[in-house]
This record gives sequence, structure tokens and C-alpha cells, in this order.
Amino acid sequence: MDTGLLPDAFAWTSRVVGEVKPDQLALPTPCEDWTVRMLVNHMVGALQAFAEGVPNGRVSPQVDPSDDDLSGEDPAGAYHASWPGVLDAWAAADADGATEFPWGPMPNTIAVQLLVLESTVHGWDLATATGQDVAIPEQLTAATAELATMLFADPAMRGHDFKPPIEVSDDAGPTASLVAFLGRHS
Repeated sequence: MDTGLLPDAFAWTSRVVGEVKPDQLALPTPCEDWTVRMLVNHMVGALQAFAEGVPNGRVSPQVDPSDDDLSGEDPAGAYHASWPGVLDAWAAADADGATEFPWGPMPNTIAVQLLVLESTVHGWDLATATGQDVAIPEQLTAATAELATMLFADPAMRGHDFKPPIEVSDDAGPTASLVAFLGRHS
């Protein structure tokens, strides 16, 4: 199956995680109640769940980012090591198939895009929390915005992951517009 922009999303987010300093791991992030370390743990755990679950058609990320320390003393190394298996799993997945998630089945072609969204937005969360450049690469912003609009235009579909959209000026850039749509302040 074509993994689309997933390698680009992982590479960009890997760069962001690679810039996180040890003294920044306790900083708060835009993800409510999560520190930088907790967010990296969540990201690594999700990738491990995808790598294991996609070949079986069932992904169930059950990481408790406050208890499960999956990044240890090397968050960048842990994140970077966790995504090649996901690329392999999606490359071997049936493009016409579906994967079961805790919320129900999702077509594989949408599920892989959802992981692009997750990686991209959490990369922005980490960049914001650690004072890095928050500009998401344009191709990732466009693809993520398209999927986010499709999945989360209905407020009922946002769950606990995304707050209501925040208004931005008409001249807001693509990154600011995307994260505002997902309820994050830029």
C-alpha cells in the first residue's frame, strides 16, 4: 500500500523530537496535562501499536503516557527507532482493507492519513512546547488540514482529542490555520 506522506511526517517530527533537550522533558505541551516526556511516550507507544497492529488488522494503542516511559533517556532515539516498523506495516497492508481501532473500523487509506495527522500535529505540539520553529512543512499542512476538515468538521467527532476551532485572522498562515481548526493556540 502507498504510505503517502507518512515518511515525510515521521521525518519532520523526528527532527523536532531530536531537538528536544533533556531539561525540556518536564515542560507542559499544548496537549492538556501532558509534559514533553509524556507526549513523546504517547507518540512512541502509538507507533509501536501501529507496527504491531496493522499486520493483524487491529490497532489498540494502550499507552499511559504518565506511567509508561517508552523514551527513557533518549526520546529522539526511541521515536526514530519506532517509525520504520510502521512504514513497513503500512507498505504491506491491503489498500482496500480496514483496520479495527477502539472506536471502530477505518479504511486503511484513511487510517494511514490519520497517522500523518497525528504525527504532524504532535510534532507541532512538541515544537511549540520546546520553543522550536513551529512551521509545519506545506505538503503536510495541506494533507493534514484536508483530513482534519473531513473527520472533525462535526464537533461531535472531535472527542477529547481536539477542542473547538479557534478563530484566526484571514491572513493566518497554513500552520496557524490548521492548529486553530484543531483547537490549539499558535
